[in-house]
Amino acid sequence: MRIKDKVAVVTGAGSGMGLAIAKLFIAEGAKVVAADWHADAVKAAAGEIGGPIVPVTANVAVEAECVGMIDKAVSEFGRIDILVNNAGVMDLFQSVADVSNDTWRRVLSVNLDGPMFAMRRAVPLMLAQGSGAIVNIASVAGLGGGSAGAAYTASKH
Repeated sequence: MRIKDKVAVVTGAGSGMGLAIAKLFIAEGAKVVAADWHADAVKAAAGEIGGPIVPVTANVAVEAECVGMIDKAVSEFGRIDILVNNAGVMDLFQSVADVSNDTWRRVLSVNLDGPMFAMRRAVPLMLAQGSGAIVNIASVAGLGGGSAGAAYTASKH
């Protein structure tokens, strides 16, 4: 990878794919702001990984928290070069007829609003510095429909 000395923000970095991405980026020489809404998990992840990594507790469904995690990268490392919108939540595999409004809003808030909020803050900074990369993690659920998982599938289409 060509990310040595690049500054990355990785959402959902407290576990799973986000944690693996953060580990790989650190191993490749990047500086990482690891964001997750589970404070204990993201702190433990940062401790496990070591290196130039800053854990941030952020719920990507809240715009101010997205702004805060991007601003943390700039205040800690002077810039943002890479944004990985990895945080995501599943629904309860409910059909359109059965999905509750609360589940619908939660899934779309995290899976759609979160990446938008983070990109809206990062893009002007990347444009001003003349470079940057954004990776939005998708799902196979975005390639086909199903009779269940209406909120998750809609959020990935």
